[in-house]
Amino acid sequence: MNSTSTSTRSLSRRWSPEKPALAQIEVERVLMSGGDNRLRLNPITGLNGYGCQTFPRPDEISLSSSTASTISAEGFAAVESALQNLYRADNGDIFENTFRELTENVRCEIRAQFELPADTDIILSPSGTDAELQALFLARCICDKPITSVIVAADETGSGIPLAAAGHHFGSSTSGGRNVAEKELIAGLGNNVALVPVAARDERGLPRCHSEIDMEVQRAVSTAVRAGRGVALHVMDHSKLGSRAPTLSCIDEVCARWGDAVQVIVDACQARLSRERMRNYLQRAYLVLITGSKFFAGPPLSGALLVSGQTRARIRPVASVPPGLIDYTTRCDWPENWDWIRDQLVDRFNVGQSLRWVAALEGIRAYFAIPALFRKLALNEFSAAVVRSINRYPDLQLLAQPQGSLADASDEDEFTIRSIFPFIVIRDGRPLSYDKTKTLYHAINQNVSGLFPKSRGQAEIASTLCHIGQPVAVAMGCGEVTGALRISADARLVSECWARTDALGPTDRLLKKFEQIGHVFEKIHLLTPHLDRLARSS
Repeated sequence: MNSTSTSTRSLSRRWSPEKPALAQIEVERVLMSGGDNRLRLNPITGLNGYGCQTFPRPDEISLSSSTASTISAEGFAAVESALQNLYRADNGDIFENTFRELTENVRCEIRAQFELPADTDIILSPSGTDAELQALFLARCICDKPITSVIVAADETGSGIPLAAAGHHFGSSTSGGRNVAEKELIAGLGNNVALVPVAARDERGLPRCHSEIDMEVQRAVSTAVRAGRGVALHVMDHSKLGSRAPTLSCIDEVCARWGDAVQVIVDACQARLSRERMRNYLQRAYLVLITGSKFFAGPPLSGALLVSGQTRARIRPVASVPPGLIDYTTRCDWPENWDWIRDQLVDRFNVGQSLRWVAALEGIRAYFAIPALFRKLALNEFSAAVVRSINRYPDLQLLAQPQGSLADASDEDEFTIRSIFPFIVIRDGRPLSYDKTKTLYHAINQNVSGLFPKSRGQAEIASTLCHIGQPVAVAMGCGEVTGALRISADARLVSECWARTDALGPTDRLLKKFEQIGHVFEKIHLLTPHLDRLARSS
């Protein structure tokens, strides 16, 4: 779709006309570095596989945080400043010291913003999936046995997580730049690792009840322990469709019965949980995976593994780090008190990874600076606005919310409010196939006004750039699979409404944001009858 390509290229000049083009291009290049093929741009659209570009895209409607978000103007400026500081350091020891200081500042800021205990160690990684590899390695060190990875909500986690949890390559390249064969064992990490997936939804696409998931988890752990294996129990705290499972009572029972044979790993990569809940996990000696690129709308990819002091004390240093892990992590990723690991890793400077965290932290600081009452109000009103808006369209169907509360009785923060809204699109009385949903997903994030040259109103809708969450495959029964698109609230939505940049008050700005939800649904409604033409033109 050439009109999109033209729009994308001209947008960069409109966004920052006063900055030298070379400086902007250099920042973009660094933001794409130190990850994997997921950061690669489509040469036609200028977007990566997540629908993001490498510089701010102010013309888009951004409701995509359950997948990934395009970098904000504030985040881009923070990255540019940090990169200039690195360049001023020149080469050699000065650059090395400046980069180490930058990386340590990122760790300190993550610890401070999430109000984590002082003894919390933060291991950086290019993505939540890469952090999963680090977590599997530490689980092996703790259990000192062959590992069974029990993944709860395996059907709603990141697409690469099941492979990573089994110690397999999850893509065709690593963050270290080496080409690999997807699904092959990672040398030294995937040996003797078994995988047990536990689904969050049944064969009809409906959420399973908590008691059923809990029983399956307990059976899987019991079977593994009886076989003399250790267990890495992957708990889901907010999946890409909003699930949390198993229950805390189930996890407590598993840990009480099987103790040191089990290491709990919390997938909190969506970062849709309170700081209190995060601290509670660490106090329970769980490993916690987070990212800055989901709820907090930092650019993809940025991950971290949180390790409490008491968990670190349980880790048995091994003679050698798995050789395959070295392709995914560097010495600077690990805190200095992990010298037995750091000494075995290469001193590769992953500048892109650190700068993506710099951008994410810009959004995290802005969000937590807002009064908690307004944060909760904004997310609550967003939730109501999505439901009201989607109900106006008979060709859109909201997926059933996971049964039971998304939170425990002790949780009273804004993350008890639903912030991810998955829905399916109906055409001719049937849900769209997964492939057709993908076609629609790409089209709504592009200017496709050329399809409607004779109608000014339709052309205006078709030209609106609508960035939402990627489709997730959902079973619909009888072997059919559809794709669930997602509209999500994020920290940027809240902070942009709070910021006093115009004459409007926060509530008025919030209402204008809600109008964008209707624009997205209107474009979907407009394009759905034209999917065959869209597929041919893409």
